[in-house]
Amino acid sequence: MRKVQLNNSDLLAYFNTVEELKNHPSMEEYRTGYRKLRDDDAFAYEINKYRSVHTTLRRLDKKRQSLLDSFISELNPISYSAANTAAKSSGNFDLINERILYRKSLEEKSDAEIIALVIKQRTEAALEFQRSVELSLEQLSSISSDIGASNTKRRKMAV
Repeated sequence: MRKVQLNNSDLLAYFNTVEELKNHPSMEEYRTGYRKLRDDDAFAYEINKYRSVHTTLRRLDKKRQSLLDSFISELNPISYSAANTAAKSSGNFDLINERILYRKSLEEKSDAEIIALVIKQRTEAALEFQRSVELSLEQLSSISSDIGASNTKRRKMAV
């Protein structure tokens, strides 16, 4: 099983980026407005204002897409390094092809489905981590009480 990220800063960044994109017009609305300005022979400052909005839109969209790509990589059960190592060591490209198929099937899902899968996977990993910590605490408590009992026996024998 691959290591799952327990830090959710990337999810928060994704949601902030989506919220910020909602505050701007869509790319299609932007293009329509820009064409209209160009056709109307608008002033240069108005066109420059539209260009800066376009730069912001592109930056936000690239950030959103980059975060989605990282989520898809996280969801893919076959890591890039494992697939490459297998291909280089044995010359067998089956693992690389399987990784590509997983990636394509994940890319076909909607953004909301990808985010839901990431949240589900991270929740399961966090619960498993919590269970392992609880088990470790129980073991330590048991060891501590066993040591305490053996120390008490030694003191009684010494007397």
